Amino acid sequence: MTLYSFTTLYIIAMEIFLTLTLIKMFKFSNLTSSVTGKAYTIFGTWLLSVLVLFGSLKILPKDISSVELFTIILIGVVLSGIFFYLLKKEFLSLPQEFLLLPQGFRMFFGAGFLAEAVFGIMPSVYGVLDGILHITTAFLALTLAIYIAKGYKVKKSLILINLFGLLDIVVVAAGIAFIILKDIGSDHNVFLAVFYAAPIFIWLHLISLYKVFKKE
Repeated sequence: MTLYSFTTLYIIAMEIFLTLTLIKMFKFSNLTSSVTGKAYTIFGTWLLSVLVLFGSLKILPKDISSVELFTIILIGVVLSGIFFYLLKKEFLSLPQEFLLLPQGFRMFFGAGFLAEAVFGIMPSVYGVLDGILHITTAFLALTLAIYIAKGYKVKKSLILINLFGLLDIVVVAAGIAFIILKDIGSDHNVFLAVFYAAPIFIWLHLISLYKVFKKE
């Protein structure tokens, strides 16, 4: 197995574990089994579509420009909101610590960036920088989740960490489109995360912020 194949399988495995974690959160929140089945269908369909389109079919054109790629990434994030809208009530019913918990998976995706930087699968400076940003976001989110679960009032920290997490993803996406696209090409395994894991993290941040400001 090549290093590239190994890191591809690693990304897919982390996305599966991320999906299972999201669904488990509904179970721990005492939502009905029908909700769990609905979540399996929604996220399973989304993940499978991404694996086929960006893994097997390599749907992005080889000569795609940076602006076109970044636009497609933004459109992907917006369209992914449909999957969350289908589970709108369920996600809004989750406590803040549960919305932060999946962000902990960012440390694994960050480790993936670092590994690909070390193996030369992506530019080293970019991989290290984004890996550190992801790991930092994961640490802050998990730490804050513990504080919230203990009953501490951390409204300002919650806003700041959510904004930091969103900025992290913007930096990653912009870097892929405008800095390293010419080095990795349009068929790199990073797009498996860009069109699945990244939108999940974004919408969890947005839902968390929505709940913060809704209480004001």
